[in-house]
Amino acid sequence: MIPHPRLQEREFVLAPLVDVVGTELVHPTLSTTEKPVTMGKLLNDVVADSNTSKNEKNDVVKYNSATPSAIRLVPLPRGRFLLFDQTLIMGILNVTPDSFSDGGKWTILDQAVNHAMDMIADGASIIDIGGESTRPGAAEISVEEQIQRTVPVIRAIRNAGPIGENVVLSIDTRHAAVARAAVEAGADIVNDVSGGTFDPEMLSTVSELHVPIILMHMRGIPQSMQSLTNYDNEGGVVDSVVAGLLERTRAAEEVGIPRWMIVLDPGIGFAKDLEGNLSLLKHYSKMRRKLGDFPLLLGTSRKGFIGTISGESEAEERDFGTAGSCVAALCLGNGGDDNNMATLGCNILRVHNVKGCKQAAALMDAIVRAR
Repeated sequence: MIPHPRLQEREFVLAPLVDVVGTELVHPTLSTTEKPVTMGKLLNDVVADSNTSKNEKNDVVKYNSATPSAIRLVPLPRGRFLLFDQTLIMGILNVTPDSFSDGGKWTILDQAVNHAMDMIADGASIIDIGGESTRPGAAEISVEEQIQRTVPVIRAIRNAGPIGENVVLSIDTRHAAVARAAVEAGADIVNDVSGGTFDPEMLSTVSELHVPIILMHMRGIPQSMQSLTNYDNEGGVVDSVVAGLLERTRAAEEVGIPRWMIVLDPGIGFAKDLEGNLSLLKHYSKMRRKLGDFPLLLGTSRKGFIGTISGESEAEERDFGTAGSCVAALCLGNGGDDNNMATLGCNILRVHNVKGCKQAAALMDAIVRAR
């Protein structure tokens, strides 16, 4: 490796380098015994410096939001990339008969494909396809059944013209065999609600497939998770979730998944009670800082805690509450750089109602970029 001669001044050099070497590596020439300088500090300093500049009179002026910063991206199959220059919307496509909100609506192939196309038209950058419900209390579905439900939908979307061919598809599964079949059929990302803990072959399989993985925080399994919501002995729900997610990233990296191929999800509603869900949203900035620069996904869509607060018993009627929770995460999740989309709140919103949340996110992104 030949270092850039002005590495300490270049965010576009430091940001990907930190992904490779980590934040704690000490710079060999800028450091002294008394004052070590880590790569993380260099990156933080250059990002902070980029927020100010000087005009012709040598006066310090605020950062111009048009000035580019390093934009995080995640490599995808077939030479494509997931680019985090805006908040991305992931549309939910459950091809299950028993999901809590839309179970049974998209089990017919043509209807599933048409719904995917509608969500893309409404602004979805990713379509998340699931063949097993993981709602509280849900029973496990066989690998064979999940593959029969999801693989034909993936293939049909890929064959639905240029839009279907190029849209990013993720497979929502806890099972390595389902992940493999889906990726071989055309999926780009594996979204594992267990964070790779349910199937011991999951992380090694994803490493072999060379695709990104979304690691979610969860305790137990759907049948038991709502009895595992007490985090008092672990520093509270926020610290426990952070620690759990960082442990899963280490496990993923140990089997060969690069950190730049990892997205994290705090698992709203999974082994979290009402107060736990609200605490995660309220302290999103703390979680964002402690998790570093991993992209974050938020999945609050139509979940039970929204119904509890709003009094809305029908899951499909909770879209306004969903948008409110998404905006809260975007507002409260500032990681320190007011102009860097990669460190503001969540990077991906996983939702049923794509159009509404796309509008909300677009407004928030515009506000962030405003001078």
